[in-house]
Amino acid sequence: MRPTFAALTVLLLASPAAATDLVFGFGTTVDSGPGSSESSIIQLELHSDPIWHLGRADLALAGAIDLHDNGEYWAGGGLAALWPMPKRYFIEASVMPGYFGGNNSQADLGSHFEIRSLLGFGRQINDRLSLSLAVTHKSNAGTANSNPGVNMIELRTRWRF
Repeated sequence: MRPTFAALTVLLLASPAAATDLVFGFGTTVDSGPGSSESSIIQLELHSDPIWHLGRADLALAGAIDLHDNGEYWAGGGLAALWPMPKRYFIEASVMPGYFGGNNSQADLGSHFEIRSLLGFGRQINDRLSLSLAVTHKSNAGTANSNPGVNMIELRTRWRF
């Protein structure tokens, strides 16, 4: 079974009752590395109930899929954190290793193994909906001969179950 199909299957079979948050994002690459073109991205994430608390931060398991308009895609999973701040603001962060595939993806980022890190700032609109602006970076962390990485900026909406 292809890694992307396996990750997609896990995300689609996950029951919303087992998830705390559904996150939808859209954005663009802002630095794709040498020889790569900029692309638009849509993103879907599922976050579990918090599994651990670190101070005021809630840590959860998360899975995500990024689809690029140039035919590339990434699917992975890892940890996501949410730090509440005063006046319904929050900081979000995640680190997710995953599989990067699609049109010439290995040449673009150096390998199919890519780690996506995310840092965002947002605000709760109400008890169930929030908006955030995030920057993300995908890189193979030097595990391949080439490691150009890619940076993205995205607008995200989060629905709490």
